[in-house]
Amino acid sequence: QSRAVRWLAAVAWMAVIFAASAWPRHGPPSAGGADKTLHLVAYAALTVLLFRCWWPTCRVPRLVASVLYAATTAIVYGLLLELYQLRVPGRECQLSDFLANSAGVAIAALVMLHLVLLSANKRRTNDIDEEQ
Repeated sequence: QSRAVRWLAAVAWMAVIFAASAWPRHGPPSAGGADKTLHLVAYAALTVLLFRCWWPTCRVPRLVASVLYAATTAIVYGLLLELYQLRVPGRECQLSDFLANSAGVAIAALVMLHLVLLSANKRRTNDIDEEQ
């Protein structure tokens, strides 16, 4: 995929999250784990999409920086949306939502680091085996 397509996917997902966050709520706030699970999954997906934008190559040295860029962007975006909800009728800024967002980011970041490093290690092992 081209870099533009990867960025388009990430921005489109950010728009979906924004639309869900900016929709005025009528009635009592949602309670329970289902809401927090949605936050976790939405921000884990955002982190993966952002990671793909910043790490288009297979060079491992850029891996940590790319994960940090993606995670930082997703966390800041989640914080800004929580603050924005102070101005949306029926919505409120909740620390628990921000923590669920951040948990999704952290889980996605750790899984991506593990998978990419595992893949790089496997490639290195294959290269060594081919040389012998």
